[in-house]
Amino acid sequence: MKEKLAAWSVVLTLIAIPTVIGWYCYIQASAPYLGDVRVFDITGVAEDGAWTLEKVRGFNYWWRRFAPMTLYLDLGDQVVLRLRSADVLHQFYVPGLNLGPVDVKPGGVVEVKFKAVKAGVYQYYCTSLCGGCHFYMSGWIVITPRGEIPVTPKPIVCPLCFPGFDKPPEGEFVRLGEYFYLKLGCNTCHGIEGRGGVENFNYINKTIPAHNTTAEKMFLEEPEDAEAFVELIKKHPNLNKLKVISNMPRSPLVLSRFKSAKEIINKGKRCARLDAKGPEPPLQMPAWQAVLPERDIDAIIIYFISLYPWEEI
Repeated sequence: MKEKLAAWSVVLTLIAIPTVIGWYCYIQASAPYLGDVRVFDITGVAEDGAWTLEKVRGFNYWWRRFAPMTLYLDLGDQVVLRLRSADVLHQFYVPGLNLGPVDVKPGGVVEVKFKAVKAGVYQYYCTSLCGGCHFYMSGWIVITPRGEIPVTPKPIVCPLCFPGFDKPPEGEFVRLGEYFYLKLGCNTCHGIEGRGGVENFNYINKTIPAHNTTAEKMFLEEPEDAEAFVELIKKHPNLNKLKVISNMPRSPLVLSRFKSAKEIINKGKRCARLDAKGPEPPLQMPAWQAVLPERDIDAIIIYFISLYPWEEI
């Protein structure tokens, strides 16, 4: 009798556990909301660098590319965002709507509720370093007065997903610098070809600095000075001991600015808040010293110098 009871208890346990798990998942997946509430199921995918509205499952995660979300809302909408992660820890952050940052861990659902009270185009981000496409894991929430046609902002797409995005040969410093600039997502903050103008919410300087003016910031006053300094970088892997460059005006300043630029890339830099009580600026300069060797950083700075529009001066 005891053996039968033991056997039945094992069987019932095996039945009860998946039943309870299934019931919990059902409740989680179909939480009821009363009234005109708009509910969006959103999944973070590090592999694609996307918050997506598409269904992400185990069997399609590895082969499918998921479209980044653009969320269209009407002014006055009551909204629930049900956030999941398909892989690693993400953070969902919409500073313009005062949402987050919210930790989104694998295996659970995080709900973010808000009312669309102000029309506009608001950028959302992932602010937890989650993979190679992290800096492209951004997109838009568009809130439009009822009856008006919404704008259609361009999706932010990672170039790593494009065919032919291969690392250039060693020694081609400008091309290598451009490659790392795109691969690391620097353009998502500093703009296409380093033109800047990317707004950083609640940042004291409002927009992220441009890099197509690096030559000017480094006091390289003529194209010939820029060319000579680039050749110097190529020939000397370490300029830290050099204090003066012969036949170059303001060479101590040039070298000082070059070393400062390398230090910022190596160690990163925090963006100060415009409003000390306001939200953290979502775009922060990370430290790349664990990712980029010194010569790769040299290539990035050479690329920046090459962007300066001498012909327009």
